[in-house]
Parts: sequence; structure tokens; C-alpha cells
Amino acid sequence: MKKLLLPFLVLLFACSEEDPALEFPLKAEEKFSSEIFFSEYIEGTSFNKALEIVNLTGITIDLEAEAYSLKKQQNGSGEWMSELMLTGEIVHNDIFVISNESATIPEIIEQADQLKTGSPLDFNGNDPIGLFKDGELIDIIGTFNDSEEFAKDQTLRRKKAITEPSKTYNSQDWEVLKQDTVNDLGKY
Repeated sequence: MKKLLLPFLVLLFACSEEDPALEFPLKAEEKFSSEIFFSEYIEGTSFNKALEIVNLTGITIDLEAEAYSLKKQQNGSGEWMSELMLTGEIVHNDIFVISNESATIPEIIEQADQLKTGSPLDFNGNDPIGLFKDGELIDIIGTFNDSEEFAKDQTLRRKKAITEPSKTYNSQDWEVLKQDTVNDLGKY
């Protein structure tokens, strides 16, 4: 027993807090988002439509198990409609792309994690799009009950400084790019 205890004690004292070899800078704690959120919106020509969602929560999100969905409001009036249940997972620091499967820009199809023809992936610049969790709105692009064209024929990319979803659309949170800009789709 003494033969086993002696090497253990030597190792224990050799690795004490006073050992300069153990000194290393501690990394600042990473800040996590409270929820997933929209990071890109492509309202391109014809069927070239896509939405990107980013996960900065620190955990893997099972979209189906947690009942995440998309809905749109047609022309900024009426009720939320055309619910699309999301399927798959998003690991921390990754994105999930939902695309119109009739898109003619190859990158929109290639980057897609989920494809859908028709509503809600037939949005135009005055159709608010909502991200829902278990039926509750957690993030929105566009203003509910407002028919203003907030993103007609544009790509919107959420600014990196925005790290939380919002139930209120703020155009200042988004970079506006020209129609059919897809070079950053699938990247965050």
C-alpha cells in the first residue's frame, strides 16, 4: 500500500497550485443567447427565397422535439398562417437554412437543411415572418399588422452585434444587401 501511496503523493505535490507550469490565462466566459434566432432573410427573384436561423445558445437544439416552426402573415394583415414545422438539429454556433425548393440559384438549394415549396417560403417584402417555439413567437422579420414593404427584393443579414431574438422588428438590426445576394447563406 505504501508503494502506491508514495507516487500518488509525489504527483499531488508536483501539481500543486504553486507550480508555475500550471499557470495559464483563463478564457473569458462565452456569453450565450437565450434562444435561436433569424440571421438571414433572402427575398430574391421569383422563388429564390431562404431563411437562416443561428444557434448561439451553447447547446444543441432539436427543432422538432421543441416544436419550432415558421409562420407568415400575408401582406401584413390577418392572422399568422401557413405554419411550417422545423425538423432536424442545430448545434451550438451553427446555422439552419430553410429554402424554397423551387429556387433557381443553386446555393439556396445546396445550403438548405429543410426545403419547402409554397407558403411560408413564398414570402415577399411585406409578409412578416415569425419564428415560433411551441406556438409562441420568439423572433420576427417585418412588423406584424403592417403592410409596409420592409424588405422587397432584398437580402437582410442580421448584424453580428445582435445576439438575441426579438418579438419586435427593428430595421437597424439588419444589413440590407441587393436582391439575390446569397454569398453568406449557410455561414455565420
